[in-house]
Amino acid sequence: MALSFEEVNVLGNIINDTWGKPSTQTGYSSVFQGGNPAYGGYASGGTGSANTVATKSVLQGEMLVVTSLAVINLANLSTQHQEIAKVENELNQHIKAYITEVKKSFKKKEHAGRELKCTQVKDSERNSVEMLNHYQENRRAIVRRSITFKVE
Repeated sequence: MALSFEEVNVLGNIINDTWGKPSTQTGYSSVFQGGNPAYGGYASGGTGSANTVATKSVLQGEMLVVTSLAVINLANLSTQHQEIAKVENELNQHIKAYITEVKKSFKKKEHAGRELKCTQVKDSERNSVEMLNHYQENRRAIVRRSITFKVE
């Protein structure tokens, strides 16, 4: 069942983070987000913590493309592949949490009032790693992970 016009507007308002909502997860007292009361509910930092990952989404017809990215340091050439794999796994967790939050918000009575079905499109996972400076000893890289979901 395709989304109605009103449901597309509701979903668009939920995923819109251009005004009033942060694009990085702020991590208020959540175990997954790493919130710390000593920092006012924010995470203390580090790879995979709430303030180092940004998750965005775009609705393209019946497809919802969710992209999560992180900036990491690749210190050692021999371990950079393990570091990238570890960050991609963390980005998967952030995308999963993002989809769960979107579904929960969509289901609220004041929004659509029904369950949003998101099924992952087969072979839609895309990864990209961009090195910011190849010659620096502590090389920084941007790791992006995108997954496409069909929404109904």
